[in-house]
Amino acid sequence: MSLTLVDLNLSFNNFRSIPVQALHLPNLQSLTLRNNPIIQLPTDMSGLPKLIELNLSFCLIHYIPDGFFSLPAIEELNLSYNHLTELPASIVHLSTLQYLNMEGNQLPALPFSILGLTKLQSLYLKNNFTSQKLWSHYSSNTPMSLKDMCAKLVVDFEMDYRVTCSDELSDWIESNTTVCECCGGNLVGEGLVIVRSVMERTFGVRNSPSHSYLVD
Repeated sequence: MSLTLVDLNLSFNNFRSIPVQALHLPNLQSLTLRNNPIIQLPTDMSGLPKLIELNLSFCLIHYIPDGFFSLPAIEELNLSYNHLTELPASIVHLSTLQYLNMEGNQLPALPFSILGLTKLQSLYLKNNFTSQKLWSHYSSNTPMSLKDMCAKLVVDFEMDYRVTCSDELSDWIESNTTVCECCGGNLVGEGLVIVRSVMERTFGVRNSPSHSYLVD
């Protein structure tokens, strides 16, 4: 592989990992490996000092090693539609990053360190937190019921539910009202519904929703 190579596209192949030859191209600026059954990422990317764009979308990646973020010139990183459940705090090392696409993964949250990416301009996170009403057969819990939502309004507005609600509902509110660990507000019933990605195959996503929202 030529050391003078600037742009390399290896999409829609059967690579299980990033080819070793592609990790030692000192002049490479754009690397695309979209739609490959890649599971594991390298722990050292320092052989690509001029890499600006990296696209690893629609693969099978489930873990990002800390050393993967040794990309001093990277501006665009696309890891959308993989199996990622966590974004390492070490992403802060990508000080030149301007565009980050993490759509279609299984992320429950972002690391606090992402606030240190001072040049970041675009961040895409759709289809990580998705209503179970759209993904019902892929989730182990149930969506927030109408009773939960009504009870939450009663609690939030500090209404006297012993007067306005039935005895049965009043007893339920008392026994099912707690404090949300995320926001510190009232939590009635199951609260926030977090649903995992449906990525099961390497060459596409089935049953992708047209919109999404959160119920709190």
